[in-house]
Amino acid sequence: MWPVLHPQQDKTSFNLYSHAIAMDLEPPSLRLLITMNLGFWGVQIGNGLQTAHASAVFESLGAEASQLPMLWLGAPLMGLIAQPIVGELSDRTVSRWGKRQPYFLGGAVIGAAMLVAMPMATSLIQAVVLYWLLQLALNVSVAPSRPFVGDLLSPAHRTLGYALQGFCIGLGTICAAGLPWILEHVFRLEPVSHLGIPDVIRGAYWVGAAVCLVGSLATFWAVDEPAQVSLADEARLPMLEAIAQAITALPPIMRQLAMVQALSWAGIYCIFLYLPNAIALNVLATPDRSLASYTHRVEWAGLCIAFYNLVCLGVSWAIPSLSQRWGRVTVHACCLMAGSVGLLSLLLVHSRYPVLLSMVGLGIAWASILAIPYSLLMDDLAEGQSGVYMGIFNGFITLPQIAMSLGFGWVMKTMLQDNRLWALALGGILLGLAALLMLRVPEPARAGENGAISTLAPAPK
Repeated sequence: MWPVLHPQQDKTSFNLYSHAIAMDLEPPSLRLLITMNLGFWGVQIGNGLQTAHASAVFESLGAEASQLPMLWLGAPLMGLIAQPIVGELSDRTVSRWGKRQPYFLGGAVIGAAMLVAMPMATSLIQAVVLYWLLQLALNVSVAPSRPFVGDLLSPAHRTLGYALQGFCIGLGTICAAGLPWILEHVFRLEPVSHLGIPDVIRGAYWVGAAVCLVGSLATFWAVDEPAQVSLADEARLPMLEAIAQAITALPPIMRQLAMVQALSWAGIYCIFLYLPNAIALNVLATPDRSLASYTHRVEWAGLCIAFYNLVCLGVSWAIPSLSQRWGRVTVHACCLMAGSVGLLSLLLVHSRYPVLLSMVGLGIAWASILAIPYSLLMDDLAEGQSGVYMGIFNGFITLPQIAMSLGFGWVMKTMLQDNRLWALALGGILLGLAALLMLRVPEPARAGENGAISTLAPAPK
């Protein structure tokens, strides 16, 4: 993100700002787009392993379906705590390695270690503790990645930048979901294990740890962050006070997107919790988890997750041009509705291949969820505050998921009768409501439509 001018900043800041105006019309290089996302892709393989296999790991070690929301509480809780704090810290960090990358790399290193350790758990409590530590590390790594795009790309190119992050999330999830199938059929690992967690799942976690670490190191060494312009130390509030002040002064677009984000990610959380086993146990009607057919159907569910992320890859490339033509608000609303239809259609599916049709709608929604809200928000943020506000924005994702983790187990047991497929249908309803609310958000001016200078003008404070 190009620096906003403040009265106390010197002539160097003005020269950098003037240079930014000229650079706004120049597209980012392919090398920059690739290298800035290598580490993010590696971290998303770790996230993808949790999405595709955490519930299966927990159930392999004795967890019941109604217990899964509570066991998954670590993901949103760690995000709620870590992301605003790391975002604010990265906003104020000045170092020879940049202000975002030290946190990005540190989280990735710890996350890789947790990925190695988690599938070695021999009891449910061990798996849950390692899962929570893994989520903390991954959130420390992800927190600076959103403002990192704003730091490196001008406003006219940020929708492309966030669409590419969505592409990397989809590609990382494809790799994570497909790894067990590859390890079984290519490297001949056993699909079952007497220790609880199948060998193919254990191997997938270890491969994911290696990619997470190598990708993050590649980004760290290949990408130089922009010159850092910071206010004097006395001009900054203490960290927690700065976060509290930011919460009381949310940008208008963040307030408008709050409920859309909450409903969208509550629906996505249903997918995270129940999609793999809903496909294996409900759609494909596997009678017993101890059978090899259960592992094969969980692998098929992983391939379904890979497929909807493959759809996400294709849609991610189309989002910038679609948004330019129809507007980001309209495109996002349509994509959310496609996801709603995809989840609800699973109620009508009873065999393998029609599941893939349902995954198309889910992939369309996923691509938009990962790109457009962040692009809308970043255009409304002032320099020096993008990290903390991106962290606070994550609260609209994590708070609904925390509420679901605490209360959805009761809903599953008493209202949905532990039927995972009904939980996915509820997720579809939530995505549909989010789509309708999105239509109430006013369409902002498109980046660049008033010229380079106007798109780089400081956000009002």
